[in-house]
Amino acid sequence: MTTESNVKTTAEKIKSFAMALIGSMFIVLGFSYFSEQASYRIPRILLPVYEFLGNIGLAIGLLILGAALLYAAYTKFKNNGGRPTVMLIVLPLFLVFSFAITKWTENGNKDKQQISTAKDIKNKEVSRPILDQEKANAYLDQLEILVDKMTKAKEQKDDTTFKALEAEYFEQMNQLADIIPQLSKTDKYADFAHYNAQLAQKINKMRGIE
Repeated sequence: MTTESNVKTTAEKIKSFAMALIGSMFIVLGFSYFSEQASYRIPRILLPVYEFLGNIGLAIGLLILGAALLYAAYTKFKNNGGRPTVMLIVLPLFLVFSFAITKWTENGNKDKQQISTAKDIKNKEVSRPILDQEKANAYLDQLEILVDKMTKAKEQKDDTTFKALEAEYFEQMNQLADIIPQLSKTDKYADFAHYNAQLAQKINKMRGIE
């Protein structure tokens, strides 16, 4: 094996350790986020998950993302000539290290009343924005009606109706794939996202995932 190949292989092994460390941090954070927190560290890719499903969705997303990174790190290390047993020893150590760092950080922040931007968006009461896009307005109309129907079903303890409305809610979320690309190009996107997250929070509260 040439010197260049050795350097490349070593670099790939180092990358695998970095991936393993990040994956470990995601898994530890995922477990901690099953409980309500004052603030959250949210990877950009999981921000929509948090807005729609709250801290529980974020926790599950972090666990899946972390597990995927750990598996990818193990595979990369093994494919570059590393001993699998080495990575099997390192991964638990990284998890312990990540847990210690997370606990230390949480303890250091307990006395600080800092609320993250994502938390502000989730909790802040906002008025419905005035939008020019017909699809976005229709989506919010439907979502507001759905919130009212789910509220009544919850008050009447009508689980059958509530389950049906819950399925309708999940189906309605698919409309965002058509709405967001166009709306994100306007200055109304942030207002839409805030109000949509507010309605989603009400639904999630009724679903018992907050």
